[in-house]
Amino acid sequence: MRSSALHVLYVVVLALAAVVATDCSHETLGSGSQDLNMTYTPSPAGAGRFERATFNVATIQLLPADPAEAAIYGTERLQFRFSPFAANLTLTEAVPFSQIALSTGTYRVTRIEFTRLVLVDEDLAPNPATCMDGLAVVDGTKPPGQVPLRYLFDDPPDNLSRLTFTIQPGQTTLALTVDVPGLIAGYESSFTCLLVPCPGCPVNPKPTLTAFNATTFKAALLANITIK
Repeated sequence: MRSSALHVLYVVVLALAAVVATDCSHETLGSGSQDLNMTYTPSPAGAGRFERATFNVATIQLLPADPAEAAIYGTERLQFRFSPFAANLTLTEAVPFSQIALSTGTYRVTRIEFTRLVLVDEDLAPNPATCMDGLAVVDGTKPPGQVPLRYLFDDPPDNLSRLTFTIQPGQTTLALTVDVPGLIAGYESSFTCLLVPCPGCPVNPKPTLTAFNATTFKAALLANITIK
């Protein structure tokens, strides 16, 4: 988005001005900014049995990895985009995520926020192999009150070192890469699913979500997402 690029350029200009004001070398900020086309890239792709699978990337903030360079920004943070991004996990090809201008060098994500996954199987198998496979919808509404809507990571205290990346001279692209099968499997494994007796129900026993482990899902989010 053009507004995102302009904002980031403005922050970079302020940072350069701070360097001049403190009589430091311009080289601490790298060799000048370059425009990057950032994509959301499913790799590997594949949402399995689900015809619909989505989640939102609410925000991603970053700073230079070098503490001296990061200090120049004060309380400011660079951002990849200024509105939530709806990630379609059924896609097999990369799609645009944002446009941003960054100087060459290494960066670390300082904050990232996601929403829970919504998974829909529109053609449920008549004889599901597992309890989870017997659920047509896994959207976080069940078990009631147990699945947080948002998952926020701040570094510190969270360790976001997996989301450190380097911009090389002449680089023009950057990818928010999601291991889709890994993320979906991590989400499903965060639930406890039991076959509960349900006399009179169309399916008896009925697959029922009885518990959710948010810590397991948070680990799955970070394990299956990279920036490169």
